[in-house]
Amino acid sequence: MSRRGFALLTALWLITALAAFAGVALGVARLGTLTTRNRILLARAGWAREACLEILLARYAQDAAVRVVDTVDLGRGTWCRVEVEDPGAKLNLNTADSGALRALVSAAGPRRSVHALVGEILAQRRSGTLYDVRQVPGLDGYADLLTARGTGVVNVSVALEPVLRALPGFDEEAVRGVLGRRLVRRPIASVDELAGLLSPSGRRALIERYPEALSMTSFGPTQLVAHAVGGVRGTALVARSTVTFVPLPERLAVIRREAE
Repeated sequence: MSRRGFALLTALWLITALAAFAGVALGVARLGTLTTRNRILLARAGWAREACLEILLARYAQDAAVRVVDTVDLGRGTWCRVEVEDPGAKLNLNTADSGALRALVSAAGPRRSVHALVGEILAQRRSGTLYDVRQVPGLDGYADLLTARGTGVVNVSVALEPVLRALPGFDEEAVRGVLGRRLVRRPIASVDELAGLLSPSGRRALIERYPEALSMTSFGPTQLVAHAVGGVRGTALVARSTVTFVPLPERLAVIRREAE
């Protein structure tokens, strides 16, 4: 009886072990299936993202003012969209001098001590290049005015008002002149044109800092940054990328690509 009992117990243990093994095998197979499915979905999302970038390039060749590709249905559940920003609309954290930074923070309405915030920016800069506004504690509130992207040149045609006020030689009259011309869709094309529109005192203020104003401003984009995303409907998986372009006549040249 003892031998029979031992044999029965052994058989039961074997059955239990086989059942456990089968369960693990099924779990592994299921995990492998899900992994394969996710890889396929991510690949489709990546193709969709690239498709939208190609759509952007084609549209830019027809209209250099294009700044968005609204959500596009690419078929079979895939979709994509692209938004384009001009980093020249903001002040560059890596190149702006302390005076410009203080002027911008003051013009925006200081959300904390101007001296402390600018000091933190300069301290971070001394330790290396800044890649994101969030690297500097307390700077989140200025994300619409400051950037770590671009060449450091401010595009006067699109820069926000506090950014314009931070530019060398741009007094109240100059800022109002720039904004007024934008309203009537006749943007100013150069520092010299702006100077010609100002009163003698305003012109004098601009001319006194003419070399700085000339080197720090443009009147069109020097770089554009596209944020592209693609996905498959019914899933949370998306593929994103950030692409930096240099605008050339009738086309955009890629100089940097960051994929997620």
